[in-house]
Amino acid sequence: MFAGPLFLGSGSTASGAQDSGNRPTGVSIPARILDEELQEIVANPIRIDETKVIGWDQPGGIPEPMPLVSALAVVVGPSTDRAVTPVWRYVRERAGDHEAMVAPYVRFTDGQIVPGNLTADGDAPRWRNAWLHPLPLDLERIREVRLVEGAVVPVATEADEVVLVNGDRLRGLVDSIDTHLVLEREDDPEGDPLRIPLDRVASFALVNPEDPPRGTIVWLLGGHRLGCEGVVVSGDNYVRLDAPILGGESIEIPYEFLRGVVFDARRSTPLAALPITVEPGLAGPIRSWIPEPSIEPGNWAWNAAPIRLTGPLRAEWRLPVAGCRVAATLELPLDSDQGRLEAVIRDGGREVRRITLDAENPVHRIVVPLETDRLGLEIEMGADGPFHDVVTLREAIVVRPVD
Repeated sequence: MFAGPLFLGSGSTASGAQDSGNRPTGVSIPARILDEELQEIVANPIRIDETKVIGWDQPGGIPEPMPLVSALAVVVGPSTDRAVTPVWRYVRERAGDHEAMVAPYVRFTDGQIVPGNLTADGDAPRWRNAWLHPLPLDLERIREVRLVEGAVVPVATEADEVVLVNGDRLRGLVDSIDTHLVLEREDDPEGDPLRIPLDRVASFALVNPEDPPRGTIVWLLGGHRLGCEGVVVSGDNYVRLDAPILGGESIEIPYEFLRGVVFDARRSTPLAALPITVEPGLAGPIRSWIPEPSIEPGNWAWNAAPIRLTGPLRAEWRLPVAGCRVAATLELPLDSDQGRLEAVIRDGGREVRRITLDAENPVHRIVVPLETDRLGLEIEMGADGPFHDVVTLREAIVVRPVD
């Protein structure tokens, strides 16, 4: 893992840091701060306290404070494939963030994800993690658990589902967990509950309803997604999570593990989490089939996984409410860097932006305020025909209007 001191030296304010000579120094990790208008401020390094976010234009440079109430999110690392350095690629691959998670984890009903492993306190199972206190397996708060590395995790829709280490699947109601998982079987509701030793269980999923996320959400390398009441990034190279939603005291995590922060989880939704429909659009006469959009696997800040669209096509997303604001970075993928296309952004059926992407201009960031609850993106072929007309949407998020 790389060492990335955020900021060496102390000081309660940005001006204090300068006046005392304690400017940010040393090796740091570039980050970006998003304000309420989704404008992006590049900062290297950053600091967060209880009232503000401070970004420096460069290590040892000029600080720019932003009131915390005006900040929407923070992301650490490059925004495009072209900007990925060998060091950053190594960090992601070492943490397993470049692919779908294979490590054991617990996902809670509010979307928090805690990698780790199962331990015990007497007969009571506990989930052990590097940063949190040992967590009880509270069945009311859990959505899914993987106990064995690489095991398939089922999707529970109408009944709880358990996958055994031999691949067998059982459905019913998970009644309790101690040294055994106790399951009331769907195919034998009148029979005695089945007691399965935990070392025979590979994974399980429960039909508990999803809860909306709340508070501040922090993404860390390795697949962690943790909720808390507040986050502080200070001058000692640590990130402090105050009042974790999963309980326990404040926790401190080395800054090099930080991937992203959303300060109010109720406001933003990743575009990759919303359903998408595609059709040929203007390319109908020449396209009888359209490749399905693909969501890149891995661990991504804000859950904003890259979305790859192979055009020409017309895509549309139904947003949570009308009047949202959308931000995304459009990139011509490296494997299609000779493409030449027009990306047309629509608010409902109305064109609001037209962007040319080609080898000379392969990246373009957009911020689009919408009046309707429908976001449209049409990829129109360039003058050289329907070749390499591919767009990847990176860090695409939808922000609800303030109530």
